[in-house]
Amino acid sequence: MAKYKVAVATNDGVNVNVHFGHAAAFDIYEVDETSGKYEKVEVRLKPEHCDGSCGDGTCGQREVQHSSMYAAAKNLADLDYVLCEQLGPQAIQSLARFNVRAFDIALPISEAIAKINIYRNKIAERALRFKSNHND
Repeated sequence: MAKYKVAVATNDGVNVNVHFGHAAAFDIYEVDETSGKYEKVEVRLKPEHCDGSCGDGTCGQREVQHSSMYAAAKNLADLDYVLCEQLGPQAIQSLARFNVRAFDIALPISEAIAKINIYRNKIAERALRFKSNHND
């Protein structure tokens, strides 16, 4: 039974309703890919913002290992997906560097996770079709 993990930016535990940059924490859900059933397994706090100690003046201006965006993405690097009400391009790129897919979606958590499961199934079907077309 394959499982995957999703981080959700929420302030009420019911809806995806927080911007990535404003999330103080993320609810982490483990999802059974076959049944679509999920359970909350963790609340993960976002790392503190950079205090400027990196010394090169780039904090918050571009991505460096000490920037707050990099730290936030690295904190979620072991997950498969991040769901937020809104994500900027820098957040999406930072998460992508860790192979985490990010989606901005404002729905109840149950609906958002169901959509991710549908997405995963479609991607898997396409991969199988591609593989079978190229193995002939």
